[in-house]
Amino acid sequence: MRHHRHRHGRWLHARISEPLEEALKDEARRRQLPVSLLVRNVLAGALDLVEDIVETGIAVSQAARGVPRGRRPLDDVYGWQELILNRGALCATCRTPLAAGASAYRGLRDQPGPAVFLCTACVRQLRRPSTAKEEESS
Repeated sequence: MRHHRHRHGRWLHARISEPLEEALKDEARRRQLPVSLLVRNVLAGALDLVEDIVETGIAVSQAARGVPRGRRPLDDVYGWQELILNRGALCATCRTPLAAGASAYRGLRDQPGPAVFLCTACVRQLRRPSTAKEEESS
């Protein structure tokens, strides 16, 4: 028997206080939306806001350190060290969330700078061009 995945989103259960539940229900009624859709929209908006704040913070930090505008945050990375994350991070290339406990690669630099991480898929992309060059030269 073959199992089919549901086309619907995944369920996420969370405990919330009674006042928060009432506030969510009131806001959902006011907007004429199901509570679940309101919660999804609020969570997505919050994650977008956090990402914007982080990107703005990085830009401000780079400007304060005199990093030229338009410079990519990976330009000064000379290598990648595999590690297991103790706390969540974002992949610097594809922006995939990297959870605590996941394998990731930290960028190594000669000069101080913000920590940058890559996911396994993005590291694989880095390896592809060098593998192709090695095959051509042999």
